[in-house]
Amino acid sequence: MRSMTTSIAFVPDNFSMMNCKFGTQNDIRLTRLTRLTRFTRLFFIAVLATTTQPLFAAALAPQPPVELTGTHGKFDFIKVDEANRRLLACHTGNGSLDVIDLATSRLLKSIPTGAAQGVAIDDKGGRYFVSVSKPPQLVIIDAAKLEATGTVSLPGPADVCAYSAALNRVVVDNDEKPEQWWIDPDAKKIVKTVTYPGVGMEDLAFNDDGTVLVQNLKDSNSLAVFDPNKAAVVNQWPTAPADKPHGLAIFGHNEVFIAGGNGKLVLLDYQTGKVVTSTDIAPRVDEIAYDSDSGNVYCSSGTGVISAMTKGNIAEAIPSAQGAHSIAVDSKTHIVWIVFAKGDKAYVQSFLAGGH
Repeated sequence: MRSMTTSIAFVPDNFSMMNCKFGTQNDIRLTRLTRLTRFTRLFFIAVLATTTQPLFAAALAPQPPVELTGTHGKFDFIKVDEANRRLLACHTGNGSLDVIDLATSRLLKSIPTGAAQGVAIDDKGGRYFVSVSKPPQLVIIDAAKLEATGTVSLPGPADVCAYSAALNRVVVDNDEKPEQWWIDPDAKKIVKTVTYPGVGMEDLAFNDDGTVLVQNLKDSNSLAVFDPNKAAVVNQWPTAPADKPHGLAIFGHNEVFIAGGNGKLVLLDYQTGKVVTSTDIAPRVDEIAYDSDSGNVYCSSGTGVISAMTKGNIAEAIPSAQGAHSIAVDSKTHIVWIVFAKGDKAYVQSFLAGGH
């Protein structure tokens, strides 16, 4: 059992409102609840500072790793396709997008793409978009047939990508320069190139309605906010104390979780730039995953640790696999997924969340 002397309290102001909607007749009651939550957080931190007794078991229970037979090499980002019950793994070292069945952990198909870095999902159109560093291209995949249907050549090596259904645009980061390509997937062409005021493009995401894009800038320790309607970066906020920001995840109405490579996680309001709260996590976190249903946040570190911020608001260190820096969560089952390479073999592993 884990001693509470190694735990950190992490209670964002609106954690208690995760399943509520904004702008309703309940706003007054929610405001009162938020004030109460602020008091609870201070009280909870004081309790943690004085107790050494374990409060509950580990948030995640590891299941046996499953070999992805016939594949090898390192991975980059992964995503859960909840509609089709699949895990999509950018298998960079294997030059493929690996499609894995969530029910069995079985490899359904390894689709040749080149060195895959990121993947985005078009639920309505039944498409996957894979950003590739070598050769530099965006690969469009039919989600039903699991076959590539087209490519878009890129001016440089790609890093991760995102898709807005509202705009019908795929956004791909340049892995070498502070620029971003906006792609029309129907026309299969770049329609806009955006230059950012900083260097070190890392993770990016659209808000829930797909009308605002947030972009981590690692080397300037900042988050850029891009407004597609204005075709401009409208804000750039410091992410301190999270330095070298990597993974991010949209939270609620106007906030975002940001993981720093220095071992800090912040919850930042991307409209005002205010850091709502922060906590310690494992260093060298790359990708993070947020379970919008349970309210849990998971941060995958290449040091072989998953930092889990559970509904109990405790940061826990869960052993994973050395070098496993990719992570995703299935919000329907609350199962957490990682992928990793070991020697000349590649594996997928699931973790059952406590209480599920």
